[in-house]
Amino acid sequence: MFKPISILSLSLLAANVSHAALVTDPDDARSWQGATVGTFAALYYGSNTLANRQLVVSNQLLDDGHFNPAGFAAAQFIKYNGVDLVANPGFGSYGTSLDQPNVNDANDGTYNYTFVGSGAAVGGSSVDQHWVQTDNTVGNSIWDLGFQATKAAVFNTIDHGPLPQEAIESTVYLSNDKINWTQAVTERVWLEGIYADTTVIWDGFAYAVGTGTSATFRYASVIWGGPGALLADGDNEINGIMGLEANFQPPSPGIPEPVSLALLGFGLAALAGSRRHRSS
Repeated sequence: MFKPISILSLSLLAANVSHAALVTDPDDARSWQGATVGTFAALYYGSNTLANRQLVVSNQLLDDGHFNPAGFAAAQFIKYNGVDLVANPGFGSYGTSLDQPNVNDANDGTYNYTFVGSGAAVGGSSVDQHWVQTDNTVGNSIWDLGFQATKAAVFNTIDHGPLPQEAIESTVYLSNDKINWTQAVTERVWLEGIYADTTVIWDGFAYAVGTGTSATFRYASVIWGGPGALLADGDNEINGIMGLEANFQPPSPGIPEPVSLALLGFGLAALAGSRRHRSS
């Protein structure tokens, strides 16, 4: 028996669909910590030309906003530089960025950090001020996304320039068995990072990767440098990772997707028509 879709359910559905602030002008003159549309055109397409800036726009590469992680679940950091973190949760260490949103102190607008935390699982399993550095061996550092994701959002921490190279200085590999890995490709960059407070600059340039197809994956491995990185200087700083659906949204169990709602509507209409026909 079908139950009617409540206004609350529809409201929750609408609230779960983010409205991307995509950059749509290839000649946009704005700069994000020194990076422009032309900077991304040169880094991803070879040179800063109008044609390549148009590719940036057409491929919806840039979002002039922050990635709001509300409603998303952070991936669990399960393996760190070859060590099983599930069996050894206290292994390793993590860094902590000191500038926090909506806090006024001497760290405002800086890349200041400390590196004294104990237990890499703490630094890599949530999206916050803590971060880890991986090695450059595929499969040595692994995050469990928790479901069959189509994309993965990578939240990095910036500790110096140049940008966005220092922010996207890793290559991500994707897998379903933690044995066979597919190199991911960058599909979107959120220019303002994760905080609406734009004075926090270490969180800038969060990005999402995928396989370039509709293929799904359960695990993500991250290395510093590699073919997908914009810079390889011997380290990286990974804040956390989250699995995404194809529309860059989190999975929403219990709330029908728009297509499902449409099919349900057609089914209800057909059922009502059948009942009217039988009673006439």
